[in-house]
Amino acid sequence: MNQPLLHVMIPAYGKSPYLRQTLESAVKHLPLEVPITVIEDPSIDSNIENLVREFSRVQYLKNNERLGIGGNFNKSIELSTGVFTQICGSDDIFLDDPLKEFDTEKLSQSDIAAIGLDVEVINENGKIVKTLPDLVKRTLRPSLKKITIFQNNKIFSNLMLGDWLYFPAILWKTDTLKQTKFDGNFHTAMDLDVFIRLLSSDQKIAFIKSKVLGYRRHSHSASSLYAKSIGRFDEEFLCHKNALEIARRKNWKTGAILAQLALTVRLHAIMQSFLMVFSSPSSALKVLVKALSPIR
Repeated sequence: MNQPLLHVMIPAYGKSPYLRQTLESAVKHLPLEVPITVIEDPSIDSNIENLVREFSRVQYLKNNERLGIGGNFNKSIELSTGVFTQICGSDDIFLDDPLKEFDTEKLSQSDIAAIGLDVEVINENGKIVKTLPDLVKRTLRPSLKKITIFQNNKIFSNLMLGDWLYFPAILWKTDTLKQTKFDGNFHTAMDLDVFIRLLSSDQKIAFIKSKVLGYRRHSHSASSLYAKSIGRFDEEFLCHKNALEIARRKNWKTGAILAQLALTVRLHAIMQSFLMVFSSPSSALKVLVKALSPIR
């Protein structure tokens, strides 16, 4: 049996109110040769198994114990049968086939470890929205061809300006990620951490300019709940510190400067500190101090 080019893994936890929409869109848009698996992290009051059983094409798996976000992502990679693995959120929806514009000749190079795809940002009701974070991401995005394979030093510098890629819209090279692994100490910056480590080991990042995923922003998502916490900025500054060490080792001078400046992270932290002044003055001060502290 031939190995599938792509395996879509959908980690799920808790009530997952949008999971039905995710599965309906996956079954509709993904080719039959693309396996779809929901992998549940054990939780109370979950109806995930019963829901998944309604979709005969979708495989259901459940972890024996709670692994957390990073652990469940690593489990998804470990169990994937595809050359590439897409880890789709249980609240996102497919708009098209991720492999529709896939150029096997260009993108099957052994050193391509991650392929980004384009998204539409949607809200709780599935309506397309334009939020400030997404406008910033769009501004930071470099000029793209239909298929772009980035030079490592250039995409590194670009990501140090700001991470404009969307985690659920990434095709990860399965065998490479089995070695690299997601770091469970990260939450919102988990993908940036992986990108930095992949680039440090001379792996490449590519992009297909094709909108295939509806990336849902809503107030109850894990990323939204964590976005305003101090931990988010701790993660991002740690990523930049690690990136600075790599850039110096690689002699990527522009990347080193941008890693140290961390402009978008600092601006976001300063803005967030002002928003927190009245609700949590001590937290606001901590975020502001972090925003103004040098990265060495």
